[in-house]
Amino acid sequence: MDRGLFSDRLIRNGVSLTKARKIPMVGGLLFSSVIALAVIVPNGWVALGLLSLSYASLTFASASVWSLPADVAPSHRQVASIGGIQNFASNLAGIGSPLLLGVLKGITGSFVLPLIITGAVGIVGALTYCFVVVLSRPCRRAGRR
Repeated sequence: MDRGLFSDRLIRNGVSLTKARKIPMVGGLLFSSVIALAVIVPNGWVALGLLSLSYASLTFASASVWSLPADVAPSHRQVASIGGIQNFASNLAGIGSPLLLGVLKGITGSFVLPLIITGAVGIVGALTYCFVVVLSRPCRRAGRR
């Protein structure tokens, strides 16, 4: 399983597992918050660039997010269950957020509030991963060291 080249390189260079996972997660989520700036830029090309940067930042963070089940599971037998729960929660957010943002756009008539809320969620997520999530040592699988 690829856990992200950047995170893996950090680990190979002696950075702790926690820091190696949190740096891309927190950094990616913080950079994703630039989506909120798309409401104040002067033209569509700049807004498109900010939306692209936001999505690329989320993609950068996702490799470390998907490695979390293996990093926090008490044993290798629970990794898939934790991954399934994580995937379920992610899909709930993926279903609910377009509905909420669409309703907000309908009420306000613009994308200003939805994009500001989306940027704020990125910041809250970064703070959560930074200060709340505690990683343990990865579980040992048979035949791996």
